[in-house]
Amino acid sequence: MIVQIYHAYPQTISNTSNAILYISDIYGVPLLQNKLLADSLARGTSLPVIMPDLFAGDAIPVSSSEGSLNLTEWRTRHPTPAIDAIINTTLSYMRVDLGLQRIGSVGYCFGGKYVPRWMASGTNGTGIDVGFIAHPSGLERAEIEGVAGPISIAAGELDAAFNTTLRRTAEDVLSAKNATYQTVLYSGAPHGFGVRVDLSNAQQRFAKEGAYRQAVGWLGAWL
Repeated sequence: MIVQIYHAYPQTISNTSNAILYISDIYGVPLLQNKLLADSLARGTSLPVIMPDLFAGDAIPVSSSEGSLNLTEWRTRHPTPAIDAIINTTLSYMRVDLGLQRIGSVGYCFGGKYVPRWMASGTNGTGIDVGFIAHPSGLERAEIEGVAGPISIAAGELDAAFNTTLRRTAEDVLSAKNATYQTVLYSGAPHGFGVRVDLSNAQQRFAKEGAYRQAVGWLGAWL
């Protein structure tokens, strides 16, 4: 399988054995905000950031508004097994070709489902060691139950895709399994706030900046 990858490198790499896997939203690699955020994460953590094209050139066009999209047909072209296969290939590239020992990961919206999936105990040594997710969509209880490493979650008060019930379920599951975890709720933050916000809105701007600092701090502490 050939996977196109966006690489972001810091000026100086702090640890040549570690790197970050960026699992994107539905707008994928073509979205400028995703590439800029990958660049910022590389600078903030002093680690390389690897962002694969999850959709083989079929990301949702950046001109499309997520709120107006009907994703049913698009999702049939990108089912979970297909996304898992791309992530598996990317992780193999990171561990085998790049020689990495430990991998942290950030996941936004669509990608927020896959970070926990690849933090499952069965993927130790081949999957993701430390995770951060923001406003995940489609995240299932079983995926949270399988998390084996430290995970941080950024949630938005106005996010219907990861609402109060889903957030509390995730917290209850992580607490019951005595996981190392963190959840932060950002007031006035809509779905997508970790990547795409109205920067003229003070609450949304603060939420995006806060989620970035949260990710950098978490990865710095546990990776």
